[in-house]
Amino acid sequence: MNDPTATVTERSAGQLLQIEELVGILTDAQYVHRPRDASGIALHVRHCVDHYSAILAGADSGTVDYDRRTRGGVLEHDRGAALARLANLRTRVRTMPPRELGYPVEVVTVVGADGAVARTRSTVGRELLFVSHHAVHHLAMIVPIARTLGVSVPADLGYAPATLAAGAGPA
Repeated sequence: MNDPTATVTERSAGQLLQIEELVGILTDAQYVHRPRDASGIALHVRHCVDHYSAILAGADSGTVDYDRRTRGGVLEHDRGAALARLANLRTRVRTMPPRELGYPVEVVTVVGADGAVARTRSTVGRELLFVSHHAVHHLAMIVPIARTLGVSVPADLGYAPATLAAGAGPA
């Protein structure tokens, strides 16, 4: 952990790998199953993919827009497409040059139902950490859904690194 820039990309790629591994142990039916009145696993996966895609696009363009997402796309019904996209994102994150982490980006966020937006300054590295942390939150929602479908999920999956480091994770 002497190189904090490597840690950012390694941890972010590791988070994508956790999602990829979980999707990999699901059946197609489990992946697309949607609990009554709740988002299913596929929707959470698509949401995470959209966020990682947004920061990677923002690293190139200088603008990150997490609210411009592709709802209802192929990732919501095709587990194979989701696995391929997760692997692609993981490779892109893992091979990101360390200098890119310091690149400035403008984050555009819809802050009102009327479409009002706020613009804030950040860096690629900070936003990559954000999407990784955000993915943990979604894994925490995916894990109970998978377990209700009979999937054996690793005990530490879906816990924030800080929770695990504090010893407050699974017993």
